[in-house]
Amino acid sequence: MVQTVSLLLKLLHDLGDIRHQVHSTCICRMPIDRPLHPTHLNYLLEIHATPSVDSLCHAAPIRADLLRALPQDFRAACPSLIESWGEIARGTDEWRVRVLVRQADQVWLSFRCASRAPEYEKDYDERPALLRLATGKLEFLPLGSDAENDSTLYHVEFSELLPLEGAQGVALKVTEPAGNPCCDGPESRSGETWRVFADSPHGVAELLSVTTARDDSSHSDDPEVDSETTYRAQITLNRDAQNRGREVAATFREEVKDITYEGEKANPHTVSQRSGTLRYRWIPTSLHFEEIK
Repeated sequence: MVQTVSLLLKLLHDLGDIRHQVHSTCICRMPIDRPLHPTHLNYLLEIHATPSVDSLCHAAPIRADLLRALPQDFRAACPSLIESWGEIARGTDEWRVRVLVRQADQVWLSFRCASRAPEYEKDYDERPALLRLATGKLEFLPLGSDAENDSTLYHVEFSELLPLEGAQGVALKVTEPAGNPCCDGPESRSGETWRVFADSPHGVAELLSVTTARDDSSHSDDPEVDSETTYRAQITLNRDAQNRGREVAATFREEVKDITYEGEKANPHTVSQRSGTLRYRWIPTSLHFEEIK
């Protein structure tokens, strides 16, 4: 059983580039038609997947097949990213592939661009993708809204399976850490989103994206003041008798502070506070979540 691995051009415009140095239209100019060895496909089919499956991390031949199937510009983006971190990181780039979760003949993967340098052990950039074993097609999931100017490093983890009426959702936790070795400045942003994806005849669709954490800070020298925004939200699910998701609720709290200084003394001042609950209802007829106003 010889299948092919190809990137779907449907996501050409929105496909998240592995780094902002690579123009998004350079990543998938054409489909890739390279065979994925039948032994490797069979191996994936035989994986008894659990939410913490890591088998692919140690299957070097399978990893090599998947990486070879990527467009050259996509693969080359990783060395470009790591090189931007400085002389210590130069030449230490590597791709890593791991399984997030398996659903029947669908394997949700993470492609990680990382450095072998110990100094950058916690710094990496990930892109999730769906491998359809029945067709051998690989489709990447866009994460940023502006792929051509996105310097964010994304970390991806499996959250949970979310059965829905008419669809099978997969929830991922996407973290955006504050640090990026390539860039520094007076502003710092970090956050976390809970995102639900599902496969469809037209490709992978993002059904819902909910912010669960955000920490923003900025500094001004004249006058000397720091501004901090802290946002946290807790996700709860309302399910029907068949354990299918019907509603998603995000109970949140946000606080904005300004911090002024008298010499070495910091004087925090609460600018605003707000809290509430955002609710989203699953609409099976149109296969999307609708915010309940």
